[in-house]
Parts: sequence; structure tokens; C-alpha cells
Amino acid sequence: MIFAQHGPAWKPKLERLFSNDLIDGVIWDPREEKVDRIKEIRNNDHNYSLVQNVVDLKIYYKQFESSIVKRLSELDYFPKSNIDRAFLRNTENLETLVSRSIDFQLEFDVDVVMAPSFYLYSFNDRIVDKLFDTWEIFYDQLQDNGIDKNKFVSIIFNETALENKSYISDFLDDFSDISQKFDGIYITIDREKVKHRHDFNPNRLNGMLQFIYDLKNLGLKVVIGYSGIESVLYFAVGANAIGTGWFYSLRNFNREQKGLEPVESMGRQKKRYTSMSMLYELAIEDEIFSIPKNLKEELYEKILTGCELDSKVNEGNIENINFNDMYQQYFEAMKQVVDEIKKKNKIEEKVKLVNQLLDTADTNIKRYNELETLQNINGKHIKNYKIALNKFQEDNFIFV
Repeated sequence: MIFAQHGPAWKPKLERLFSNDLIDGVIWDPREEKVDRIKEIRNNDHNYSLVQNVVDLKIYYKQFESSIVKRLSELDYFPKSNIDRAFLRNTENLETLVSRSIDFQLEFDVDVVMAPSFYLYSFNDRIVDKLFDTWEIFYDQLQDNGIDKNKFVSIIFNETALENKSYISDFLDDFSDISQKFDGIYITIDREKVKHRHDFNPNRLNGMLQFIYDLKNLGLKVVIGYSGIESVLYFAVGANAIGTGWFYSLRNFNREQKGLEPVESMGRQKKRYTSMSMLYELAIEDEIFSIPKNLKEELYEKILTGCELDSKVNEGNIENINFNDMYQQYFEAMKQVVDEIKKKNKIEEKVKLVNQLLDTADTNIKRYNELETLQNINGKHIKNYKIALNKFQEDNFIFV
């Protein structure tokens, strides 16, 4: 399943995604839009009732003193004081936080009720105990009030936390004592800034794949927010859904870009084509339209994947391609691959398919780079994806 990660300029983009049947739900961000406006638009468009609606509460913004909370400060559930040790020591604070979060979500008319989340730098942080306490309070309050909806816990952690598998194992051991109370988990990874938009440290990515697999073995549905092309590996090991979006900042959560810490402004957005046969987002003007005529047929066959935008790409006029065309193409390309992975029932079949995708992408990128008339595409991420997935297979005795 693919959920749209709510972000700026959302209404026309969601309408387009609905009309093309490209998403299964929306993960709403009350930081980005007034709740009354969201409710009004949902009430006047039945498409929103045909998909699942979930809210990312963004409680963790109160752990960062300099964070930019935007519209969160207008909402009753959002804490007025910083979430620090003094706040967490007071059980009444946690009970109030949970109670108000539940009330907000029920009024918002969600399909899944989400527990508040705290930011973790490590799975060994002291705050982990308070996170578990909060999840148990969440469960108890839902039970006491007879609320019969899917119950998800949520967690956000720094990418570096994935390096220590011992801490993750201890976390899962403790969580396994209460995991049966919940239907699923929503995960956000605070990614480190990288020059290559698709790259992922292979050791950390491997840690993420194992984390997803272990959570699935606890009987939980697993949803990973703010994901991009790397999510094909998440689906290979059992993820049920991802959240992703039209802007890069909705495909990759970074604490600076998302206002947890100060950041410099970003550069001009390029028009890109998401090629799932290369597992890469190519700049249309620089990396596609620059292909010489004598190589166009061969390379377009390796790049284009049968999306609606392909006809405009074949015309070769960048002015005829708008950003909404590009955003739709990204979701089309992702859905094509995700649907194929989800057709496979066994993990061995899923992993085999994703390995084939990686091999094809590797071959296509190498062929593109052989042609010296073109600028090189950095295929480092494919190598790192392979390392991470192969290590996962070895660790779990998955042979394909």
C-alpha cells in the first residue's frame, strides 16, 4: 500500500492521485494545514472516505526547543511545555497527552488511532521506557473507552540508531511483552543529509530491514513514513505500506528540513523522471533530453516504464512538462513496482523480485554511464542496497 504523505500544496495533488487511483490512504500532518480546512475539504470530496486516513501527531517537536511547530501550537493535544525529563517524570502529563491525542484523532475521523511518539537518538535512550509507558497508557485508555479502531504505536528515531543491533534487539524484547495489544506500528527515520538523494548507508539499511522483519514476526503491520525509492526493499522484507510524497522532503525526513533544527534554504527544484528500471530519479532536462538521437531509442527503453508522462518525455519539450505531471509519474512508477511485490506471497519470492530489480537497475545505469557523451549517473546506492539485502538474507537464512 502507498499512502500520500501530506505536505504543502496538497489539495490539487491529492485530487490528481485520487483520480488516477494511485494511493491507498493519506497520512495527515496537522503541522502543515489548519484542521478545519482539512475537514471541510474531506467532507466535500467522497474520495477521502474511500481511502484510509491517519494522523502523524508530531508530538516530538516539543523535544526540540528551537523547532518550528507551525500550526501544531493551535491544537489542544499538542503540549504547551517542552517534553523534557521533568515532563516525562509526571505520569499525569503522559495520561493527558494520550487522552487529548486520542480525542483529536477521533474528532478528525481517522481509520487508525496512533499513539504519541517520542524522538529517539538510540534504542537505548532513557526515554524508551517512557515511550513504552505512553503506549500502555494509550492502550488502556482505548480499552476503557470502548474505542474499536485499529491501534498503532509510532516511533521516530535517528538513522544512526540502526547501527546498534544489540540495542534494537533489547528494544524488541521489551516491546514483545506488549506488542500483542496493538495492530501495527508507524515508523519515521530521521535521515542523515547525503549528497546522493537515493543513498543509504548499507549497515543502517540492513538494520532497518531486520527491524521491519522482526516487527512483522511480532504480528504487527508495519508502515514506514517519509520513504522513497529505497522502500522497495522495505516491501521485500514484509512492510505493509509506506508514506511518500510529491516533494523530496516528503520522501526523506531530515530534522533540519522538517523544522526540528535550523536549516539553510534549499535550491531550485528540478523536473525529474522516476525510473524504476534504474531505481533513480533522473533530471529530465540534464539526464534524459541530453541523450543523443542515435542513442535515444536504446536508452529511453531502459529509462521509461510506461507511465502517462512518457508521451511528453518523448516529445522532448521541457516546457510541456509541469511539476504535477512529474509528481504523478513518481507515484505511478512506485505503484507499478509495489503492486508486483505485493503479488508475491512468500518472502523468498519478494526478495527474489527485488534482487532482480536491483540487477536490472545496475545493468541499466552501467550502460548509461558507458556512453561518454552523457554525464554519469551515480549508482552507488544500488551497490549499498544489494549489500544490505544480501546481509539480511544471510542473517535470516533466506535463499532464493
